[in-house]
Amino acid sequence: MIQDLPPSKVKTRWLLFQESLAFAASGLLIPFGLTRSSARTARRADQRTIVLVHGYLANRSSLLPLRAYLRFRGLKQILSFDYRSGPGIRAAAAGLRDDLRRNVRGGRIDLVCHSMGGLVARFYLQELGGARRVDRCITLGTPHRGTYNAYWVASKVGRQLRPDSPLLARLESTRHAAANVRFTSIVGGADNIVLPRVFGAHEDLVYLPDLGHMGLLFSPTVFRVVADRLVVPTAEQRPEPAAVTASS
Repeated sequence: MIQDLPPSKVKTRWLLFQESLAFAASGLLIPFGLTRSSARTARRADQRTIVLVHGYLANRSSLLPLRAYLRFRGLKQILSFDYRSGPGIRAAAAGLRDDLRRNVRGGRIDLVCHSMGGLVARFYLQELGGARRVDRCITLGTPHRGTYNAYWVASKVGRQLRPDSPLLARLESTRHAAANVRFTSIVGGADNIVLPRVFGAHEDLVYLPDLGHMGLLFSPTVFRVVADRLVVPTAEQRPEPAAVTASS
């Protein structure tokens, strides 16, 4: 029997309310991501670039609040990768590889990903050689071991996100290919997309019991966790044991 992460102690009505607000806010942001970004870095070896990767059926606008906070914390060199969800994780990972080759011209890369974007990043890191360029990968609400909700999704992506899918089995068997990448998985205890929630855990775990799947995109606590890990020099950063952090 699967042992899930402990549930939130907040009333269900409040959790549903805040998740609904987050979903509505995400919808309002969509028009701001309809045009593709043409930004690219300078040609420098001594630079670090943060690349944001959105989730299923979203666009780069979903990560605009996090982007704004990271810039406030002094992390200025931030790019976004846009992809179409329909063709699936492999195709999106190939697109990520090509986008980084074209737009990140030298230096090291940190990836910050929401939901399906985390699996796109892992396929790039583990199967397409991306681990040579990337130091950190931070995922928000990513179904690393799949989600039972995917059995209700009759599409290529739905089949890939099922816990027993060949793609997820392949990612599990090739984890060693990204052994040099420092992973952090941020998991919401009120996430009703990734079920069971423990399937969102991958290496360094930050568990926020009172946040839902979309709420992760608007939480100041999530923003601080992401920024705190990105500002630490990689030589000093070490994986930590699983952590439980109160949400705000």
